[in-house]
Amino acid sequence: MQSVQEDRHGTYVVTYDVASRLQAFRPKTLTIPRPDDQLFERFHISLYGKIQQALPGINIDTIEMSELRRKIWEQVDARITDLGQQAVLSTCPEIADLNPKSEGLLLNINRLFNTDGQLIGHGPRPGFEPLEKQYDDLAKKIAGRSVVLIEDGAFSGGTLRYVLQELNSRSITVTAIIIGFCCTRARFVLGNFFKGELVIVHPIENLLDWIPDHDLIPFIPNCGRVLGEVSTQGFMPVRSAEGFSCAYPYILPFGKIEEWASLPIEGARDLSRLCLETSIELFGRVGPKMTIGELLRSNPRVSLPIEIGGHEALPALTTEIVGFLEQVRKGLG
Repeated sequence: MQSVQEDRHGTYVVTYDVASRLQAFRPKTLTIPRPDDQLFERFHISLYGKIQQALPGINIDTIEMSELRRKIWEQVDARITDLGQQAVLSTCPEIADLNPKSEGLLLNINRLFNTDGQLIGHGPRPGFEPLEKQYDDLAKKIAGRSVVLIEDGAFSGGTLRYVLQELNSRSITVTAIIIGFCCTRARFVLGNFFKGELVIVHPIENLLDWIPDHDLIPFIPNCGRVLGEVSTQGFMPVRSAEGFSCAYPYILPFGKIEEWASLPIEGARDLSRLCLETSIELFGRVGPKMTIGELLRSNPRVSLPIEIGGHEALPALTTEIVGFLEQVRKGLG
């Protein structure tokens, strides 16, 4: 299989939603930059430049997720005529929150990873019920209606295939899947076992890789690959002694951005420095003296950032976020 650097005929996708995810921070007394703040524009311009420099000659498609989610709901509205007979189910809370037609039908599902950063299976997002209970609760709420399933993006198609299998085992019929964007491989996987309507809002030919900006900024809600384990309730997020989830942000030194986002190592280092500097600036405004514990106790969707192989060396909850990020940035060189 060719690497992204070798394949010059595809598209590399960067999605933007770090600003909107930040708006969910609690308490509201925090100083949260608005989505139109110049900080985010500068970050996105620099991020685009770093990726372009790392992957010369490759087409880079940037997608503003708030706009894509609005277009997804336009497609949903065109297909839902009777909520007494039809239901809308999303695997993305940012999509579900946009429209009352979602009726709170949300599957909080997440891919979970081991201490080497390798996929082990699917489990709940941190702070939510085990998947089996979620599926059973959804089946009761859907109550025999047909389902339109919506998702922001699909790269391999593995998560959607798993979701469809679980819904089918509970006699839930999915008549349409509406996806923001989808790579060729995922489309092939879905086409092999789903015979309903497949709508791709933002078609992309030969999607080489996809990197969400929220996976690059430590302490942002849902940043990184969540550390998981096998339990009696299936795959579940690992919890620290204080009850907090742990995750690997994509950037160095935490994750394997060169592998997870198909970037050459030098490009990965430059991009990681940019993201750490942006994180320092961002949290310097949100709460310059705020500790890790203060943020996590109020925001269960935020995970402790950890390094591959370093899951036993968790940062102290009394550590100030900005100071922690500055130390990480210094160590990166």
